[in-house]
Amino acid sequence: MNKNIRFLICLMILFCVCITGCGPLVSYNESSHTPHTRYVDSYDGVRVAVPENPKRILALSSAFDTILLGLVEPDRLVGINKLSTYEDYSLEAKRAKQVKPVMSSYPLEKIIALKPDLVIAPDYTSADVISGLRHMGIATVVVSSDSTVEGVIKNIKDVAYIVGEEEKGQFYDQKIHRELDEMKRLGASIPLEQRKTVLFVSSMDGYTGTGSLFDDMCKYMSIYNAPNKIGLPPRIPFGEERVLVMNPDFIFIPSYKGMDKGLADRYLANPAFQNLPVIKEHRVKPLPAAYLYTMNQHIGEAMLAIMHTVYPQLERSSHE
Repeated sequence: MNKNIRFLICLMILFCVCITGCGPLVSYNESSHTPHTRYVDSYDGVRVAVPENPKRILALSSAFDTILLGLVEPDRLVGINKLSTYEDYSLEAKRAKQVKPVMSSYPLEKIIALKPDLVIAPDYTSADVISGLRHMGIATVVVSSDSTVEGVIKNIKDVAYIVGEEEKGQFYDQKIHRELDEMKRLGASIPLEQRKTVLFVSSMDGYTGTGSLFDDMCKYMSIYNAPNKIGLPPRIPFGEERVLVMNPDFIFIPSYKGMDKGLADRYLANPAFQNLPVIKEHRVKPLPAAYLYTMNQHIGEAMLAIMHTVYPQLERSSHE
């Protein structure tokens, strides 16, 4: 009996030691392990700790607003660029209108006041703003503003990874590449000598010139970008003499909230252009500004829409 009692006492002591020994170990793991944080590589070379599932996201440009609205619900954004709420400027305008406040600029104080848990900044954001946000402990990731179609696809996947929506990023990657394959198929039916020359203008002179995103888009759409075709260097304004030399088959005017009348009048009402076939044959057309500023998941459908506008026979052949 005494042996049994001594044995039970020893078991109880051993059990207590095990419990007290395990206590600090569990506490240590809980305090040192951060399951809700992961690290991403920012474009500026900094490795940034970001929330695993960010709930208060702010993008510092309308381009990234549109990408985010295709990845997360609007209630996860703490602010939206004013341009993103305009119909025709953003193909996610309806969802953008659900986000408040609406912003037209991003001063550091205003960003901090929104208390974001994640900020996504384009690479042209002021270094002072980036460092100020990080100093305040706000996870801030810089993303490249690439001027190629493949660069846009990469940006979509990068932003998807940053916000923990990799599957959606992969979905858009596959979607856009299917659309690129469709453009390649359609383009094969257009002989080189029948390919059209397009001038897509912008209120930012030279924005659509040689080396621009639109210039790269043209390669997929089987059209010639007018500034590139005449060898105009990047970021050069399209003056009267240059437009006369370009002699484009189409001039597209980006529109949102109606056609940009001031921009349109530079061509439609300019006496210097009245003898151009593009003017006389009414081939100066408004297109949604979203098609021009399409650094997002809608780039494939935008290119297909432009392609069908330039080559209406493609629309007819698809229904035969």
